[in-house]
Amino acid sequence: MKRLIIAAVGLALVVAVLGVHGSPIRAQPVASIALPSPGATKQLYEGCNNISLTFPDGTTSQTVVQTVTPAGSVESLWRHDAALKKWVAFSPAAPAASDLLQVNFLDSVWLCIASGLGTTPPPLGPTATPTPPPPTSTPAPTQADLAVTDLFPQTLPAGPVVAKITNNGPDSLTNANVDLSCQVSTQPYGGGIPSGQGIGGPISVTLNPGQTAEFPAGFSIDISQALSDVTCIITVPFNDPNPGNNNYAEKFPTADVEVADFILQGPAANREVHAVLRSNGPGTLAAVPASLECESRVCPDVGICLIFGPLFQHPPVPLVLHLTPSQTVFIQTPRIFNDNTSRVQTMTCTVVVEFNDPVPNNTYNETPVQ
Repeated sequence: MKRLIIAAVGLALVVAVLGVHGSPIRAQPVASIALPSPGATKQLYEGCNNISLTFPDGTTSQTVVQTVTPAGSVESLWRHDAALKKWVAFSPAAPAASDLLQVNFLDSVWLCIASGLGTTPPPLGPTATPTPPPPTSTPAPTQADLAVTDLFPQTLPAGPVVAKITNNGPDSLTNANVDLSCQVSTQPYGGGIPSGQGIGGPISVTLNPGQTAEFPAGFSIDISQALSDVTCIITVPFNDPNPGNNNYAEKFPTADVEVADFILQGPAANREVHAVLRSNGPGTLAAVPASLECESRVCPDVGICLIFGPLFQHPPVPLVLHLTPSQTVFIQTPRIFNDNTSRVQTMTCTVVVEFNDPVPNNTYNETPVQ
């Protein structure tokens, strides 16, 4: 019987939510909830507020309620279970009759706040059980799977970052008030002091199902100066059936750079060894620092050289990389020799980077170099 009462209250609360959020005039906030990182403190209003939770998986609903101030202001917590096609709820006044006992990271919930908090103490629980309207007269809430699908700087090497957001449906969105929040960690090249910042703000989203649009993320990066680790998340005021794709993370710059080959150039008496560097993407490098470190053995005979030949540790070659995916460049190494009297019997070069290189193929060896 208690579960039936909560279900009836839920239908009425959905109607109340739609009525409150359809009004162009919004009251002053009367409460707030402190969401853990990457979330932030959110203002709450009388009635039911839709928020995206950032608590760890398995957090109890009672814990969520206790993070709301002032204490006792929460009447109920609601979440739509898409798999069961029904609403589940938690009531601080009747926890034994509740069927929403735990929440997960990025769950989209309705948090219902008691009225009259500005003048009178909040009620400890629902004070009445309103009669729900007929199902045919209850408008369906908006449902749209909104996803952050990409992040990229508008210009290189430095420029503002843009977030791509896609509406996977089923409903269309018109001027939906969505919160876009980003966390940026920056590590300067050369061992500088790392830093971090959080940026967030509302964006207005108008998208039909299947459409994608670009929105400014509110910050800039410079890939020629530092490695930036960015995570962005959106919080929506409607039912999002797939909140798992509301966040997106990427490191800038990211590129797989490898030493792919050696080639010999110049006359025999003054032969130069050049290293072939190739970028396999996925990102573009623009004015990004790196270095090439090589060692070699030069002598007339390969057998003697590999055992007794002196090993030359060449000084690093500083690089400033400008590479698009699949592009190659030729880098002159410090090794120059007389091809008439000796050979480079073995040589190893490594491209040393401080940006995000996802594949460990930075080292190349050739014996003999030819």
